[in-house]
Amino acid sequence: MNVKRFRSSVNAVLCSALGMMLGLWIAHHFKLGVPQAEAQVSSLGDILSTRAFELVDAQGRRQMLMATSGEGSPAVWFYDKQGKARLTFGLYGDNNAAIVLNDENGQAVQIFRTVGSQSAPVLVMKSKGQDRIILGLNGSTQDPFFVFYDAQGVKHTVFGRY
Repeated sequence: MNVKRFRSSVNAVLCSALGMMLGLWIAHHFKLGVPQAEAQVSSLGDILSTRAFELVDAQGRRQMLMATSGEGSPAVWFYDKQGKARLTFGLYGDNNAAIVLNDENGQAVQIFRTVGSQSAPVLVMKSKGQDRIILGLNGSTQDPFFVFYDAQGVKHTVFGRY
């Protein structure tokens, strides 16, 4: 691999990560985020409770599923025309949030999630089911880290501790 090209790729990833972290900091300090649901029932209807909600297209193919995961945590899956989950929003069993992007086979290729009791942001990029690049803030110290795995699966630390 050409060193100049590698440095360019690392710079692009680092700039993306810094932008992500800046966005999270701004959202936290300016109280931006998901609006809170009202704790009252409108006079127009009742509460609808169900274990799962499935949205289908005109041909009956699943487009979206809102349900609980195998860990019992809430999640929303979005499906492509071939029935593969391509986008997932949800919580892990430890209550940390995640956004997962999947390829045409339904395999995760990018995961943006929080980790640990301080909800440290972490970005994981995968290829063929294997972690390739992981960057974010350490779950306990909140210090930044960046590691990558080569084609043989050997971990290389660029900086920080993961």
